[in-house]
Amino acid sequence: MPKLSLVFRIFLAFLLIFVPLKTFDQWLYDRISQLNRGALADSPYVLIRVSEGKLAQSFEDPPPILNSGHALWKEAFYSPLLQKLSKTHPKLVIFTSFFNNPTETTSVRVPYPILFSSWLDQEGKLVPPLPPLSRNYDYGFNNLFPDPDNVIRQAYLVRSSVDSLALKAHQLLGLKTPEGDLVLPIHVAFGGPSGAFPSFDAWDILEPNFDTTALKDKILFIGREGSPWLDVETPFGKMSHLEVQANVVRTFLEDREIRYAGSFARTCFALISVIISVFIVLFFPLSFAWFLLVLIALSFGVVSWASLVGLRVWIGLANPLLCILGTHLLLIGFKLSREEEQQWRIREEAKYLKEMDQFKNNFVSLFSHDLKTPIAKIKAITDRVLTENPDLPLKVSDGFQGIERANNELARLISDILRVTKMETMPLDPAREVLDINRLIESAVQRLRFLLDEKHITLVQDLEPLFSMEGDPQLLLEVITNLIENAIKYSPPQSKVVVQTRESQGKVTVTVKDQGPGIPPEELPRVTSKFYRGKTADKTTKGSGLGLYLAKYFVELHGGTLNIRSELQGGTEVSFTLPIS
Repeated sequence: MPKLSLVFRIFLAFLLIFVPLKTFDQWLYDRISQLNRGALADSPYVLIRVSEGKLAQSFEDPPPILNSGHALWKEAFYSPLLQKLSKTHPKLVIFTSFFNNPTETTSVRVPYPILFSSWLDQEGKLVPPLPPLSRNYDYGFNNLFPDPDNVIRQAYLVRSSVDSLALKAHQLLGLKTPEGDLVLPIHVAFGGPSGAFPSFDAWDILEPNFDTTALKDKILFIGREGSPWLDVETPFGKMSHLEVQANVVRTFLEDREIRYAGSFARTCFALISVIISVFIVLFFPLSFAWFLLVLIALSFGVVSWASLVGLRVWIGLANPLLCILGTHLLLIGFKLSREEEQQWRIREEAKYLKEMDQFKNNFVSLFSHDLKTPIAKIKAITDRVLTENPDLPLKVSDGFQGIERANNELARLISDILRVTKMETMPLDPAREVLDINRLIESAVQRLRFLLDEKHITLVQDLEPLFSMEGDPQLLLEVITNLIENAIKYSPPQSKVVVQTRESQGKVTVTVKDQGPGIPPEELPRVTSKFYRGKTADKTTKGSGLGLYLAKYFVELHGGTLNIRSELQGGTEVSFTLPIS
């Protein structure tokens, strides 16, 4: 079932490739287009703005109500303007507004080409400009066709055998134009926001002292000045009809149109995003996967921007982003459920192991308690035999003493195991009694006297007079006994073991030094681990591997520290430091 669920989720992720997201993709196109701002300051296109309100007031006409692409033709205004522009030798003058007031006539004659605007009505029929203009000059329709979200992104060059302004401008400049009676839309490459093109007020140009240098050999666009209620939406925000037409003509003349990638290329782009997202979500930790997915989304954005700027091709970004987000959401549920199942299994396994550990501890505890009885009997029998029969042969007496030593060693081992079991099942709270560390050392030495005599080892007690301190005498005696016993075990016969006490800055330090073979440096960090015994120790001496483990634990219970220093063939020094109070 988990595999089937995963396959189904991945199948849904691949279906995201085909989700229609045209509106969102257009919004992304607008945002990324704004990053591509062309340098228009030195461009061959100049805008000449005409205020219709000022024009009507100058000729004492009532303010007209016109559409954004319509304007008034005033012979007394436009004839002097066109004559003034003759001095600049323009390559082409384009009127972006549609003049349809038939009461005016014109007799404009200038030595440069002029292109006027026509209009397509609601039925798609061409409405030419007023007759004098349409008879004497070329014209093309100036209609703008917004996308469903009311933003101008594309323009048509040919529509119903009627040419647009851009196509007519192309023809008048002697450039090769598309042939055939067809509709040819282009995606406009806007050069920047409103005001990107150099522009001048028409009334300023008519002033006698106006410098026409900036207008020389340019393509001039003459049209209505922008206004908030007549401007149209573009990827760069609102623009006047004049600016939009200038961007359309510039796009076509300079072959800057934005091409949209085909459906196959877009599908491949989205498919790659799905494959990468599936791999990241399934094979990386969630926190790192989120970071990688954000990085991948940014990378796709950079690729889209680079394609738009460098190749002028929009490959689409909405579907790849949807695929990245959707794949994450679809697979995150599967991954969380899988991790939750794994965590549940781990908890169940931990619970089982805890029960088994408790069972083991109980078994060891019961088993160890049961062993105490025969050990006590063995000790009692050996003590009685040795006490009541002082005249036993030496060989028999040594045998009973060996039995007693082995019995004591077994008792110590069982005691250590019981202590470890108790430590792992419940916290150990040490007693707080007044004690003398030196007396505890003397007791430990007396307890281990038989080991010293057996190996003919000299034990030197360098004990400094100490203040009394608080602690658990039983636990600290166990620590000291373990350290001295280890020193005796690992020291060669007829060597020396030194036990030293010192008091400094409110602390007591107990040090035990031997002349044994030492501990290899790689084993030093592990010698205080439970049941750990060095490779050399396993071959030469017997033990449980619990002595230093318990010693370290008991010292730390008293707020102290245990330190070990050793050198191969140079002996070992084990010390612990306890606070006096």
